[in-house]
Order: sequence, then structure tokens, then C-alpha cells
Amino acid sequence: MPIRVINCQATCANLKRLVEERGLTPKDIRGILNRDSSQSVDKWYATARGKGTSIPSVDNLIILAYILEVTLDEIYVTNEVLYEVKKRP
Repeated sequence: MPIRVINCQATCANLKRLVEERGLTPKDIRGILNRDSSQSVDKWYATARGKGTSIPSVDNLIILAYILEVTLDEIYVTNEVLYEVKKRP
């Protein structure tokens, strides 16, 4: 059965693009999300470059979608994969 799964790298690259299109910086995002450390945002940007698998939490994505004036569907990038449901014996 095919299902949709989040593509971490493409989602973070898409988020980075949306942020930059609006003239925002990682520092701006940290401020919006009340983050003292840049580590989270830096991890998302590293994932966008193919170095990691960290993506924002759903809570943070909801806030970012609001700030960026987009839907969650416009942030998430998904791939279709085949998934086999295993039946219990």
C-alpha cells in the first residue's frame, strides 16, 4: 500500500527558501520561535544541505506557517513509498 512520508531534506530546503524569500534570517526565526540557541535552526539548515535529518517540530512548523503566511502543505515535501502492513499471526 503506498503512503506519503516526509522528505526531511526537501522539506528543510523548502522552508529555507520560504524564509529567505520573505527576507528573514535564521536569527529572525530563532526570535520568532523564542529560541536562545541557534542549534535547532542550524540543524534544519544543515538538513537542507543534506547533512542530517532534523526538521522543525509540528508546533514550530505551525508557527512558521503562520508567520510565512503559507499552509503546512506548502512547507512539507513528501514522497510516496510502499508500505506493507504485517498481519498478526
